[in-house]
Amino acid sequence: MIKSILTKVVVHVVATATLVLGATVTQASPVTELDALLSGHEAARANFTQFALNSDGNRAEDSSGHFVVARPNRFRWVTETPFVQEIVSDGDFIWIHDPDLEQVTRKPANGQNNSAPAMILNGQIEQLSERFDIARINASENGVALYELKPLDAENATFTRIRLLFEGERISELSMEDSLGQRSMLVLDDLEYDPELEEGVFAFIPPEGADVILDPGQ
Repeated sequence: MIKSILTKVVVHVVATATLVLGATVTQASPVTELDALLSGHEAARANFTQFALNSDGNRAEDSSGHFVVARPNRFRWVTETPFVQEIVSDGDFIWIHDPDLEQVTRKPANGQNNSAPAMILNGQIEQLSERFDIARINASENGVALYELKPLDAENATFTRIRLLFEGERISELSMEDSLGQRSMLVLDDLEYDPELEEGVFAFIPPEGADVILDPGQ
């Protein structure tokens, strides 16, 4: 059950990791500040810890691993514990590889285009501001700033609240809360901007013998 939940969360959230591709921010409105933070670098990589909190605040089993992301719409997200899983986007398709099941699922990458994570991924602040109220919750002298996105149409929204925590110009935590009060938390470590990427890092070829499931993504 934990694996199923975390996989679903990652498919929604993994693209959001590209919001680490930030830039220098000057004093301005929250929308303008977030626009600057979500635009800038072309690639990034980091280690991550991810966990879920239910409405009672109880924490589910952690997962951890590493990822690399690059514009536009490419990423490789590798979960190492408590199970091994790879999620890769080559820009056209998202591939989900579960080695223990010897199974690969492929879905169109553009199936995420209208989701909040995809808009964050692409730095579409104008579109985000049309669907969310964007506010800066706090900003301290040590450079820590918290931004909150709340949907203008809460009744039809997937997430009731998204929070982005920045330390200086780098995002360190992301939380997404659904209508049931469940939160998905993502904590980043060792963030590196514009690293030298290996050739083919965003390519994926299903392993020999793996069952391949084609998900139309509708």
